[in-house]
Amino acid sequence: MIELIPLQRHHLRLIRPQAAQLSEVDERSLAAPTGTAWTATADGVPMVCGGIVPMWEGRGYAWTLVDRDAGPHMLGLTREIRSLLDRAAWRRLEMAVDADFEAGARWAVLLGFRRECLAPKYLPDGRDAFVYVRL
Repeated sequence: MIELIPLQRHHLRLIRPQAAQLSEVDERSLAAPTGTAWTATADGVPMVCGGIVPMWEGRGYAWTLVDRDAGPHMLGLTREIRSLLDRAAWRRLEMAVDADFEAGARWAVLLGFRRECLAPKYLPDGRDAFVYVRL
């Protein structure tokens, strides 16, 4: 069973990030996030932590940290998270996906985002990312 619950800081430490997200995880990212944040659990086990950081009124930056074992639960996780995003009152939501992470790009589209542009040297380790937007 997939359930969305309010994020608690310790949930972030329970997620074992996928290889494509390792450069994005450090002590700062494991601190209490700003904005709205949640944890998606599968049978009580945290599989995705995510949220929306407000940039200014009507514009937010969406982020997720996905567990490397989330694969078997992705259909249910995607449905629940997309439903949450469908109810969100943002004019524009943005997210970035490692340019070489094809599964992440597919998931962004399934969540209702579309690719907007390439952002060179965007990620913490200098890798390129694609920026996705949901209007």
